[in-house]
Amino acid sequence: MTRTETLALQRRLNEIGLSYQILGENLEDDGIYGKRTREVHRAWLDQDAEVPTITPEAAKPWWRSRAIIGLLTVGLAWGAGKMGWLVDDEQITQILLVVMEAVGLIVAAIGTVKRKGAIDPTLVMRLPGRDIRLPVRTQRQTPRGPGRSDPRGHFSTD
Repeated sequence: MTRTETLALQRRLNEIGLSYQILGENLEDDGIYGKRTREVHRAWLDQDAEVPTITPEAAKPWWRSRAIIGLLTVGLAWGAGKMGWLVDDEQITQILLVVMEAVGLIVAAIGTVKRKGAIDPTLVMRLPGRDIRLPVRTQRQTPRGPGRSDPRGHFSTD
């Protein structure tokens, strides 16, 4: 499905109100056939039980493609070899650690900028059908006074 077709589909699903009915909000008109667009599209196609539902896979970002990551790795290794840079195992380990640190910093920065709500300090992990959370002491107040509570409860430092 092309970007133009996906954009038209998103607009149509928003017009008929199905995206609001399924997701509680309209789809973003971005032309990307992602998980949310696929979910609403599938619901739209499932309205007729006589016709089997066939939907394309949701688009994934380039950095999640193993083929592209492999090509980039091979290209970098080839370029380093052409420039006369021979790398041993220890150097590869050091390079990968530095790259992982940089990627982690970039992901943390992007996540901070794009964050839409407060961070839940009790949420550990989301699993299909349930959330895993830290123990909560909701009856306790913080020492800063009444009316201000911490979802984790009050833990004395004495």
